[in-house]
Amino acid sequence: MKNKVITNFSHCSDSCYFGVDFTGSSLRLLQLENKGDDFEIIGWSQKKIPKGVINQGNIVKKEDFIEIFKESLESVHGSFSGSNIMLTIPEEKVFTRVISVPSADDEKSLEETIKWETESSIPVAISELYYDWQILKKEKNKVDVLVMASNKDIIDNYLDIFDGLGFKVIALEPESLSMARSLITKKFEDYALLVYLGTDSSNFAICKKNTPVFTANSSISGKMMTEVVVKELGVSFEKAERYKIKKGLESSQVNSKNSRIIFNSLLETLVKEMKKTIEFLQENLFSKEKNKKITKIILCGGGSNLKGLSSYLTVKLRQPVTQSNPWINLNFVKKIPPISKQNSQGFAPVIGLTLKAQDYEKID
Repeated sequence: MKNKVITNFSHCSDSCYFGVDFTGSSLRLLQLENKGDDFEIIGWSQKKIPKGVINQGNIVKKEDFIEIFKESLESVHGSFSGSNIMLTIPEEKVFTRVISVPSADDEKSLEETIKWETESSIPVAISELYYDWQILKKEKNKVDVLVMASNKDIIDNYLDIFDGLGFKVIALEPESLSMARSLITKKFEDYALLVYLGTDSSNFAICKKNTPVFTANSSISGKMMTEVVVKELGVSFEKAERYKIKKGLESSQVNSKNSRIIFNSLLETLVKEMKKTIEFLQENLFSKEKNKKITKIILCGGGSNLKGLSSYLTVKLRQPVTQSNPWINLNFVKKIPPISKQNSQGFAPVIGLTLKAQDYEKID
């Protein structure tokens, strides 16, 4: 998204960037190098973030987070170059709106109109927000605009920490925007639904082409799926994690009196939430557009590694559901990515950030 209003929210300068994502329970770092027709991962790292370090998007235990970040740099696979970084913003801390405003004769007038319309559609004073916008569609008398905003205290919290570490934050963007850039090809012209199943939180993003136009949080998480296995099978958390990946829905019955299906309740809720999100597109977004339809549903995040989940959702939703390929927009000619398919599901947001960096380097 091009910066229009707040330079701290999305801008670029200099060269050599690496992506930093800490929207879940893990810190992930990634840097790519574009070698003509080929890409190469020159550095990547991943560290668990203990519970309580980050609370609802805020880094509340700064010293602990700083130590984890330093450990990530020290344990990097490969190396990182430069001191410029890009960050994702947790989706639960982002307001995403599609607004319609009257056409204007000049950009300054349009900016003012968008500013006031944004303030009226978001339950936070505009003075407390960093926000950015992108034109989706122009008509004779109106303009459809995508607006994304986040609280200044969240953003300033991040900027302060990384400034103290000696890094320059040259761009921040919502997690959904990074994921869409990673998971949807530039040639895609329809509507897609991205389902990010994280360890502690999950969310949905309806995308028009490869731009999110609506986001919503899910009540289901990967951790909840693991915990239900722990409860039903009486195994450790680590064994439950392996059970989800190796057996999952293909062997999900407990040999108990009731023979209950382990994941049934959670998955029924997930299906309902997905259907509700799809209905929102059909009933509320772009009201004058006919025959709106989700033509692609993509699962990502660590929770998407639940074996059999894509097939289950395909049956329940009566349309194809696939697990993501976060590398789909990258061309690896000489080397395959060193990150496993399972692990790469959680890297989708930070991969999207690195693709943003490639665009910046082309501009520079």
